Amino acid sequence: MNTVTFSTLKQLMDDLECDAHDNPDAIYEIRNQCEKVLDLIQHLQFSDNSAHVQLATKQALQYIHSALSAAEVYTASLHSIDRKEDMMDICGPAHAGLEIILNLNQN
Repeated sequence: MNTVTFSTLKQLMDDLECDAHDNPDAIYEIRNQCEKVLDLIQHLQFSDNSAHVQLATKQALQYIHSALSAAEVYTASLHSIDRKEDMMDICGPAHAGLEIILNLNQN
């Protein structure tokens, strides 16, 4: 496994700003971090053919895509009075996806 990739993913998870409420800049930053995570996970997916890595990357990608979709909804409803989404709708799936991938790095 690529230790640089896992180090970068760990750092991205540590830097994920999930407590910045109603801040469009924070949402934009989380989206950028999720895009970086997607690239790194796809790199792992294509560089390792083992079945458990393939399954883990597929599941992690689903969670990251879910986080990106939630970020879109959150951004669209940022100024809405009856908004039902919160930052955990974005950060929950992002953290879940990162945890799945980071668990592959158990040595």
